Amino acid sequence: MNLLFVVDVSGSMNEMGKIHLQRNLCRFAAQLKLIDWDKYANLRINFYQWAQDISEITIQNDGDIPALNAGGSSSLNVLSNFFSQIPNVTEKPNVLLLSDGNFDYNEYSSFLNWKQEHNKIIIHTVAVGADADLLRLKKISTNNSVHLSENIASAIDSIIFDSDEPFAAPVSTAQIMHSALVESEEPEEDWDA
Repeated sequence: MNLLFVVDVSGSMNEMGKIHLQRNLCRFAAQLKLIDWDKYANLRINFYQWAQDISEITIQNDGDIPALNAGGSSSLNVLSNFFSQIPNVTEKPNVLLLSDGNFDYNEYSSFLNWKQEHNKIIIHTVAVGADADLLRLKKISTNNSVHLSENIASAIDSIIFDSDEPFAAPVSTAQIMHSALVESEEPEEDWDA
């Protein structure tokens, strides 16, 4: 499986150390096969940095991700053009977009329209930074959900295990309790004996 890891390196990523977090998230993804070879053996990740243009991030000889430099603005028009150039293959391309969602409103609206017309790409989003615009990132996502950066492993696993459906929260606590397995109570041990 191929995964395009698209990292927002716009100027807003300089705030609150987000650019360093981006690099560490890429480092984690680059080391997945070392963590669990059986689970990630068929995963191929290509890393891209994105702002006013998109370029591939070349992994260093020692396997590390090079330092990322933030600047400019993140252009969603550039992103949609990049996605449109991905060749048609038998499996839909999977994208993991890491961003704070700080986009130009007009480009954001155009991107949402583009996404409706181009359903060949599966886009998952990861919110980076405490100031991330979760609603915008959620709407950009194909499955109408957004992962937090601390849940990067879950975001990647949802792609690998083809969990492309929107996440639905339980309606109530009663629904959770009703769906939970009934656990049998074991007698407590007497520690005083």
